[in-house]
Amino acid sequence: MGARSLSDLASRMTEEFNYMPDEFVAQIHTRGCRDDNQRCGFLLRLFTDSAPWASASQTPRTMEKNKRRVPPDKRKRTEISCDKCKSRKQKCDRVRGQSACRYCQINGIVCSTNHPRKRRIYGSDETLRNRLAFLESLVKGLVPDANLSSNDEMRKLGKSLGISLPDNDETVADAEEEKKQTNPANTQDDECAVSLFPDQQGQIQYIGPSSSFELHRKLRMLLGSYVNFEFTMFGRNAADHPSTSDAGAPQTGNGKDLRGIREPTNVPSDCISLSHLLRNNDMSILDPLVDAYFDIIHSDFAVLHEGSFREAYEIWSVTASTTDPAWLCTLLCVLILSCRVGPITVSEEIEGRWWRYVQALLPAVLFTTNLSTIQALMLSALHLHNTNHRDACWNLTGTAIRVAFAIGLHRDVKHLQGPLRRELGKQLWWTLYAFELMQVSSYDRPSAIGDVTTPTSHPNERVIGFARHYPQDFMKWSQQLVLLLASTCKALNEAGTGIMSGEDAYRRPLSPEAGILRDLSQWKENLPPHLRLEVTDSLAPSSQRPVLLLHAQFNYVVVLISKPALLRRAMGLPEAANKQLPQSLYTVSETCVESARTLGAILLKLEAYNQFNALTWWDVFYTLISAMTLVLDILCHVNRHAGSRDLSGSQVLLRELAGLMSRQLHNPRLPGTMRTWAVVVVELQSMTEQFVSIPQSIVCSSETSGDWHISGTGSPYPFPVNLMGTSPIEPITSNDFNLTYSPMVAGMDNKTWTTVSRNKQS
Repeated sequence: MGARSLSDLASRMTEEFNYMPDEFVAQIHTRGCRDDNQRCGFLLRLFTDSAPWASASQTPRTMEKNKRRVPPDKRKRTEISCDKCKSRKQKCDRVRGQSACRYCQINGIVCSTNHPRKRRIYGSDETLRNRLAFLESLVKGLVPDANLSSNDEMRKLGKSLGISLPDNDETVADAEEEKKQTNPANTQDDECAVSLFPDQQGQIQYIGPSSSFELHRKLRMLLGSYVNFEFTMFGRNAADHPSTSDAGAPQTGNGKDLRGIREPTNVPSDCISLSHLLRNNDMSILDPLVDAYFDIIHSDFAVLHEGSFREAYEIWSVTASTTDPAWLCTLLCVLILSCRVGPITVSEEIEGRWWRYVQALLPAVLFTTNLSTIQALMLSALHLHNTNHRDACWNLTGTAIRVAFAIGLHRDVKHLQGPLRRELGKQLWWTLYAFELMQVSSYDRPSAIGDVTTPTSHPNERVIGFARHYPQDFMKWSQQLVLLLASTCKALNEAGTGIMSGEDAYRRPLSPEAGILRDLSQWKENLPPHLRLEVTDSLAPSSQRPVLLLHAQFNYVVVLISKPALLRRAMGLPEAANKQLPQSLYTVSETCVESARTLGAILLKLEAYNQFNALTWWDVFYTLISAMTLVLDILCHVNRHAGSRDLSGSQVLLRELAGLMSRQLHNPRLPGTMRTWAVVVVELQSMTEQFVSIPQSIVCSSETSGDWHISGTGSPYPFPVNLMGTSPIEPITSNDFNLTYSPMVAGMDNKTWTTVSRNKQS
């Protein structure tokens, strides 16, 4: 230690000398410490053994021993304190070999330990105060009138809200440990094992427990007609020949195409050669197909900007040359999709050749990063989705999302691009987001977008030319509904099958499920008058379908978030026939049924307006979801043999939806995916009638079972329908329903498809 440092230390200790106890002062004088340096050295030796002049005389063992304030042999450790010592806040001095502590032995008290250890709280006082302030703000935001002045008041608040709060001595760790003990460790593994299914290529596909396929599988189990089947939705490899356009065509029982396997032709891979081939061979039929796309498909799948695309198309039709493979791929997909809704008939050979052109261009498209890339990938994905190649659609959709991230569509950048480019990017982003979420909700898989914040605002309808397609502020409310669908998919994916384990998911007001239901109710209440379901009859024909689809998606989201409650109610009836259903579970399940009924009525209304699109969009899928939910409702009431409301409404609506699907199955243009869904609806209705054995007189005499009148005048959506008559639907047996191959309904052949109006009989 330096002289200056020692002098400073001595002076500081000398200042403390006057305040020392008398015994220390006497000892200092006894040692003869007259000056400051002597006093400093003595004090260092007195209070520490680490002085430089003392270290030489100490052994390592002595130094190690002196590091501790209390020697180990004199320390008294207590593994656990008894309840009495805890209440006294004294150390529990236990004697080795004896069960009682010293205090309990002296006072003759039973030494017991029942209260758990107090949980140690980590963090500073400031951190804990901030955390409590945040939690109180959250509670105040959800319950503005909440009284948080004391623990008793908060306990009363929790009881009034139906929230189970821990006891005074119960900790969160104890509750979590109890939950782990009640749930077996292999439950999650079993759920994952059940969610893996083989497709038609022998590959394993993950389908989540909240998927539409899993709901269909459970329905067949409840109806007593469960068979193992593969996915028609995940069909042959999309790159195989014949083309994917044949996926919806009839097949024999062994899965071979009746038209035979065509040998693949040599297709050039360069963009210029394909462009010349398309213009030279098929130019005469392209214009009507492009018009049909923008008249029918464009408003449902807002991917393109009509003005820009038509300008590029006119230039291409004159010069027949383009060096952009993404734009040419987009044009080909527009033509392929329009083949199903266009006014002209395109042969399967031409459609197959166009798809082979797309396959030749896709490798080059995947190596570009711009708006045209996303447009080409999305249109290709939609075609694959409709033709029993939903696995390939899933892959292309994920690729499009990656490209969208790469060019910043998920960000609202206002200063680096013009108004049209900015609004078109917004439109493309929200269409892509909604398209992916529909697949996520159908498969119950994680989203590729995930928890990425989406600050992108809704597009301006007037700038991108959608003012004639959509009512005012339509995209704003549609965007909010997409975000609610994203929250629903996330909640179901995180919960897995655990959401069906109890009613807490809907009873707890702070749970994600309860919050989503509140947000959905608020969304519907805040809708402007011109977007409400009640005014669709007075809207212009071009606005009727968008508004009806908006409400169809709303009711689909409600069914999606509340479906586990109805499914648990249906599957738990045999075990708890005499037990009363929890009120929260019953209320949510009834909400699910009402939304399914509203969804079914909307679809029938679309048919009444001659605007039901079974060829390119989600109309048939919505019908499937509504029908499966109605079957669950019927099963619940049949098993209980009683109900608070009339059940004939669900039965009649299910019958109407099955009739709608039966009429669509007569359409030879119906793609494979929609054909499979339609057959499922028809078969479920037939099985439900056999399960319930309802008299035909009840259905026929119902006031709601009348036919729908379809007006074919003045409608921009010329979707043809076919009359099947008023006779009951012919039941379909299990032999007619085989998901391994493309299904065919008994007695239904591909006859000439004509438009017929169904007049309501007096």
